[in-house]
Amino acid sequence: MQKFGIALLVLTSLPLAAGAMTPDQIASAPHAYNRQHIDVTGRVEHVRVERLPNGTQYESFSICATRCVQAVVVGAPAVTQGQTITVRGTYYGWKTFGTYTVRHAIQVDAGSL
Repeated sequence: MQKFGIALLVLTSLPLAAGAMTPDQIASAPHAYNRQHIDVTGRVEHVRVERLPNGTQYESFSICATRCVQAVVVGAPAVTQGQTITVRGTYYGWKTFGTYTVRHAIQVDAGSL
């Protein structure tokens, strides 16, 4: 019975993965989603295409509702300002890509856009 209670406690403390979330849900409790694989639906804003020092091209943009969450993807998918999309990826409170560090961002899964 004790093992069941512990398992139930762990399961109820994890964010629900069913359906896409909003940026507002993630921004209001970022610690609850750290390192969680999530789907987020929102409006694209602040699109930037850049290169890492090693030459790797990446795109960063915000997924917004009332609040925004940053998203980062390797390459330059066809994402446009004002478009409503769902991104799938892993949310990180903090992650380093070579010399580039992102905070409170979704690392978008390859091929999901």
